Amino acid sequence: MKTTKRRLISAAPILLCLCSQGSHAGGLWLFEFGAPEMGRAAAGAETGVDSAAAGLYNPAAMSRASGTQIMATGGIISSRAEFDVDNATILNGTGDGGDAGSVSPAASLFYTRPIDDRWRFGTNVYALSGAALDYDSDWAGRYQATEVEILLLGVVPTVSYRVNDWITLGGNAVLSYTELDLKVAVPNPTTPLAGPDGRAKIDGDDTTFGYGLGVLFEPSDQTRIGIVYQSELEPEYSGDASLDPIGLEVGIDTKLPLAAFFRVGVSHDFDDSFTGHVTLGWEDWSTLDAVNLSTESNAAVLDRNWEDTYHVAVGGTWRMSSEWVVQAGIGYDTSPVDADDRTADLPIDRQVRYAFGMTRYLPSGLEVSGSLVYADYGDAEIDAPGFQGEYESNDLLFVSFSFNWRT
Repeated sequence: MKTTKRRLISAAPILLCLCSQGSHAGGLWLFEFGAPEMGRAAAGAETGVDSAAAGLYNPAAMSRASGTQIMATGGIISSRAEFDVDNATILNGTGDGGDAGSVSPAASLFYTRPIDDRWRFGTNVYALSGAALDYDSDWAGRYQATEVEILLLGVVPTVSYRVNDWITLGGNAVLSYTELDLKVAVPNPTTPLAGPDGRAKIDGDDTTFGYGLGVLFEPSDQTRIGIVYQSELEPEYSGDASLDPIGLEVGIDTKLPLAAFFRVGVSHDFDDSFTGHVTLGWEDWSTLDAVNLSTESNAAVLDRNWEDTYHVAVGGTWRMSSEWVVQAGIGYDTSPVDADDRTADLPIDRQVRYAFGMTRYLPSGLEVSGSLVYADYGDAEIDAPGFQGEYESNDLLFVSFSFNWRT
């Protein structure tokens, strides 16, 4: 029983680490919340746009939104994760896990209104639910992960203050609630080669708080520079890990940091019909160097050995007419982890995003936007004890529509 308990404890932090970040694009922060900016891979989003979503990427950028506005968005996130086993032990077997991807819904709501000539208030609300990963039960990496169910709700109230014609300051508070249901296989403690695997299941939920700061510089009518800092979030999960069919249950507490990040965006109007955008960013994922796990009678540390990541995105906005706007962009993020430390719960490598979007301005004042983003998460090679291989398919497809009203 003590051996089984130790195995269960060692598996728990892997799953909990996934749950804390699966809702943020597999370990890196999402850019896709349904706002029109995702149609250019969020390039230059820190510089603001004239819509209710202006404060999502930079609270100071709300100063560029005119009047009172409300935006509703909806869409789907479709993922693929197909592993190709190169080598595995007898205990792990050679199962590839099938397609562990899923289709999940996403929705968000944005609101912004002026308080006076200098102050503006806004609120951003988003929701994401679904199965992030669902591998076959007999696959080679089942002792790292088999299934993850996630529900995320976020509320971000935002305020901005225009200091003068070319400087605006902003800030927000971040409230995030997550519910998690995670499963992993555990070798049979009595007959690991012949007996059926056990199954560890971990349930947990948490509410976390953070903050963001932003500044918007407008040195000319054509050029805008946005700077954003988002604080680290540190969910603390209290839940139960249960092991079937033995029936063992262990209470778990752990803190899992979500990286702080810093971004700079620049937008420049080259003429009345074209605007170029670029964003550079840094994310402090080295804070996920290790995960500390505690139970009623034990403590464990799981080395993750993640590194800081760097982000760049370039995009353009084309105003085809007074009624139609087209956007496109490409983004790149460096890998946070190498093959020796990568695990199947977070199969992430370098990221490349390709994005396209269109907006239609209706005579009634309603703005309807559609965006399509394809994100390639790389081979995500895994060199773990018991099995090795890489992902032959490892990507996400984001499809969303937004509706922006002005009052």
